[in-house]
Amino acid sequence: MNNRSIIFSPVTRLSGLLSVEITIENSRVIEANASGAMFRGFEWMMQGRKVTDAVYLTQRICGICSQAHGAVSSYLLDELYDSELTKNAQLLRNIMFGAEFLQNHIRHFYFFSLPDFVQMPKRPPFESSSLSDFRLNLHDNERLAGHYHEAVKAAQESHQMLALFGGKAPHQHSFVYGGVAVAPTADKINQAKALIKDINEFVKGFLVPDTELIARVYGDYFRIGITPRRLLSFGLFRFGTKNEKVLLRSGVLTDNQISTLDPGLIQEDIANSWFNMENNREIRPNPYKPGAYTWIKAVKYAGQYFQVGPLARMIINGRYNGGTSTMDRIFTRSIETLLVAELIREWLDQLIPGPPPINQKEKPVKNQATATTDAMRGALLHRTNIEDENILEYKIITPTMWNFSPKDRNGNRGPVESALVDTDIYSANLLDTILGRIIRSFDPCISCATHIINCTEDMDGYTLF
Repeated sequence: MNNRSIIFSPVTRLSGLLSVEITIENSRVIEANASGAMFRGFEWMMQGRKVTDAVYLTQRICGICSQAHGAVSSYLLDELYDSELTKNAQLLRNIMFGAEFLQNHIRHFYFFSLPDFVQMPKRPPFESSSLSDFRLNLHDNERLAGHYHEAVKAAQESHQMLALFGGKAPHQHSFVYGGVAVAPTADKINQAKALIKDINEFVKGFLVPDTELIARVYGDYFRIGITPRRLLSFGLFRFGTKNEKVLLRSGVLTDNQISTLDPGLIQEDIANSWFNMENNREIRPNPYKPGAYTWIKAVKYAGQYFQVGPLARMIINGRYNGGTSTMDRIFTRSIETLLVAELIREWLDQLIPGPPPINQKEKPVKNQATATTDAMRGALLHRTNIEDENILEYKIITPTMWNFSPKDRNGNRGPVESALVDTDIYSANLLDTILGRIIRSFDPCISCATHIINCTEDMDGYTLF
């Protein structure tokens, strides 16, 4: 191949709208720009709202990972209102949060990732695939393709378990500040135990062996899509009366050294994003900014880019010792799925039937707070300043912002752009196949990273309603 630029748009089988422009020279990717093509406006939407509405409003950022935003906004309110959580409340919260992890991870492997490696049947709901490089023998290919429909049931059961205690899914209503607003009755607990038994059997009998088979047959993808070994996690599944304990530890891994995470070292960079800084303080949208190519802001820690997600969690917590490639990301997501399924079984055994475990205080004791957790795709942060319980400022940094960060002002690349550069496209008809496998291994949720809201155009760009 000669030096040429290619726009891979839209990237399919992911949440939201993503375009990627790559430059290829002599069959090798030498540059990549990942573009989130929708405006992210939730931070502005939150201004002026009562802060207790954050649990419900921020869940509308995404219908795929809504519980994650509900969880971190509840942690935020717990700090503002000085909540005291019971063990039953924390068990219920983590059961619901874990159920959404299961739904997401199962759905990603079978609905988004599997068609990259398995030739799906030419009948609805599938369309004729333009991909190639399918390596499974006929028996294994048909078997894994059939598991797609089994995964629909397992993902549905995961949301059913969440809805038992959350009222509905997505956008649950009971995981709120001060605890959980739904009673963990004996009937609900028994229903949840039956559901997690089925889900656990699916994960052990289908997801894990299917992942192991894909990893063996496509073992070269342990050497494709490699990122720098910089990984970050905020920790996952909180316990304790003040959310002070975390089951899966937080940390920052650089090369092979893990250090304590300091949220004060997190910075955003808008050099190549469609935003301007006004009055050295306020970031405003500018879709006509020269040289910019995405609505996603760059996020860095201590001046460097870090990858987040299941790979980061599993390595930082000593549950995986592999690399940072395409297949490592796929493999660790399945490892984590099994871990979460087993944890939920343990938590349900500890849950005691009784009234709703909730105690909400009337007035906040602070006017600003920061809360963090890991979500399905990685590190998630909410921060707010309030006055008389009304939001003055609300900041949201999502996992896809970390992974799909554009270049900074010095040209340094974020994780997904780093993963794409130096990839060998050894056959022209494999372009979409190879790029798609790398990109989808990050489980991108552009809906979380970007959003459209109504705007009116003026001479300076866009003024928000």
